[in-house]
Amino acid sequence: MKAKLERRTFLSRMLAGVGGGLLFGVPVVSAVSGCTSRQPRPEIIDGMIKIPEGIFLMGTTVDQVAELTARFGYHPSWIDHESPQREVYLPAYLIDQYPVTNEQYHVFCKQTGHPPRAYWTGGTPPSDLLDHPVSMVTHPDALAYAEWAGKKLPTEEQWEKAARGTEGNMFPWGNEFDQDACCWNRIGENGLRTDPVDAHPSGASPYGVMDMAGNLFEWCVDGPSPNNAFLKGGSWMTTEIIDLRSAARGNSGRTNNGGNFYGFRCVKEV
Repeated sequence: MKAKLERRTFLSRMLAGVGGGLLFGVPVVSAVSGCTSRQPRPEIIDGMIKIPEGIFLMGTTVDQVAELTARFGYHPSWIDHESPQREVYLPAYLIDQYPVTNEQYHVFCKQTGHPPRAYWTGGTPPSDLLDHPVSMVTHPDALAYAEWAGKKLPTEEQWEKAARGTEGNMFPWGNEFDQDACCWNRIGENGLRTDPVDAHPSGASPYGVMDMAGNLFEWCVDGPSPNNAFLKGGSWMTTEIIDLRSAARGNSGRTNNGGNFYGFRCVKEV
């Protein structure tokens, strides 16, 4: 397998842009022409977007696994658990348009007495982070907020459908990676590493759900084992494009771990 340093050469070439052809086994659409087919954006209801009932494509095809791992120098076992790609039916549900912010989480803490985040000064989030996603959140923290808000954490299926639409988009915005559509690869930078949740409008999913790649990994309600839950979407510290895909499921976290790259959003039954 190629070393990560060698993979950077490919990454640089890919980000330099190609006009068309195939990327990860799907048609590439240029940044000028936009992404693949997009669905009408449902109505926003109290800060949540309705995802209509129906079937969507979940996971990664065998051919895509082969192409991804060859291009990025991984062994196929790194992502072959995303296969086979399959049709999954979900009833309609609502999902937060944006991740839960520091400001929203602060209201929850004040009203319930839940402990503030460690990076808040004097129990209050810094004023320049109010519209950033709240981080250092454990799975129980996220569950407690969701219950207080009258919502739930999304299942992995709900999260993935909201992120990629029904056609199996590679990324929320389409099938071509756009380095400006999300907050990623911030390791080594000083100061703030997250962005405001509305900082990347070009990263909207087909339904108009925002910030589903990069910024912070997002907790799902389910996971691969009782003490682990899926983390989806990548974060500010993600350096590999392969890990920013909507179908990526190589990351899960111990439910009692509240890393500074863990956040969440909520869903609600219709």
